[in-house]
Amino acid sequence: MLAHQCAGHCFSDARSSPTLNRNRNFKIDALHTYKPLNGTRVLSFELAFSLPAGTRALHDLGADVVRVSPPERQQDRYISVIDGVFHGKSSIAIDLTNAAGRDIAFDLAMQADVVCNNFRPSVLAKYGLDAARLRQAKPALIWLQLSGYGSPGPWSDFPAFGPSTEAAGGMNYLMVDEDETPFRVSTGVFADQLSGRYAALAITAALMKRQETGQGATIDLSMTACITHLIGESMTRASVQGHLPEYRGNRDPRFVPQGIYRSVGDDEWISISVVDDERWQRLCALIGVAGLDPHATRQMRWADHDSIDEIISSWSKDQNKDDLTRLLQTHGIAAAPVRTVVDSALDEQFKARGALQPVRHRKAKLGYTTHPHPPLPWRVIGRRRRKLTDYRHTGQDNARVLKRWLNMHEDAVLDLEKAGVLAREPALDLRERPASRQRDPQHASKLGLDH
Repeated sequence: MLAHQCAGHCFSDARSSPTLNRNRNFKIDALHTYKPLNGTRVLSFELAFSLPAGTRALHDLGADVVRVSPPERQQDRYISVIDGVFHGKSSIAIDLTNAAGRDIAFDLAMQADVVCNNFRPSVLAKYGLDAARLRQAKPALIWLQLSGYGSPGPWSDFPAFGPSTEAAGGMNYLMVDEDETPFRVSTGVFADQLSGRYAALAITAALMKRQETGQGATIDLSMTACITHLIGESMTRASVQGHLPEYRGNRDPRFVPQGIYRSVGDDEWISISVVDDERWQRLCALIGVAGLDPHATRQMRWADHDSIDEIISSWSKDQNKDDLTRLLQTHGIAAAPVRTVVDSALDEQFKARGALQPVRHRKAKLGYTTHPHPPLPWRVIGRRRRKLTDYRHTGQDNARVLKRWLNMHEDAVLDLEKAGVLAREPALDLRERPASRQRDPQHASKLGLDH
């Protein structure tokens, strides 16, 4: 009862706050940090990776993102050194099975510009937090539902993860030849990251449109549709022809030769693509082998692709992939070293663009007080990227969020935590991982990590 009374008497008048009059969107602060969404409030009911990847992008663009967690700490199983999808976002833990918890969530939604979730579409409706109710109370609200298969449709309420949506979207079959078993891409993070970025794009577009009309939007996003959109060219061709596109692996019918070739070192590779006859002649001159015909047409080269690949591999296998890349690029031939996740962090191009930022932890993680994480991949010239900050553990920001958004007093927040309406868990204590046999003891020092 106490919690319910606090929910009724300790808030400011959340439901009548004039959100349309708040000057929140598309501002750049005086410190020249690029934060075009500065002042935009995002309330995100998120788990796993897909939506968190999108709201992390909104946070990096300046939005005030509050991540709503369940008290059971379900998300912490995703947290390790690589906790980048949760960086910087505030964390509040609400028990939505409790009436007072649902009241708090509703009032927070009334203070938000955006409410989003990546649960199954029926989940928040059980708690009275569906789009219809929230947008009826606040027409300016932007609501986004991200799910595995989207709505409407017979699969709308099916649970899903990255690997299942990549399969349903048609990606897995494109990775192998007709007679081979389809396989997934890595751990399914591809669909998660892609749908998260589409979520951020959809929300940003809706915010821009709201500035014109004053009206919000209800957005339904399907992870599977994101994959299908990505492979649209192949799907269109298959629809017209009525059969699967031919699998070509590393090869391409237009760019001949094209492939991944050995370079010097243990499991080192370089990618080379010859886009026209002129570049083919330049490659022949560099290799200098009599078996290569510099006047061979694209059709002739395609017919002789296997033997050309053997010659290129014999030439490249004794050369450093970075040095060879520079040589080929100097002669206008498209090439790139095949990076691993280990050597990418040391890449000179990565360093030059600031493609990794050190994130300092409140407590050392796996022996280091900092780890590198990627910011948004674009740079706005003359503006700094928003600084990445550490992961906020479950319920860490209960008091701060409720004070800032609902003007709730700290004592009232403590009462709600004692009543189980809110949860606040201790910081996650990561165990040291056993050292891998492939671990380079000097790698951390090369990256400049602090113990």
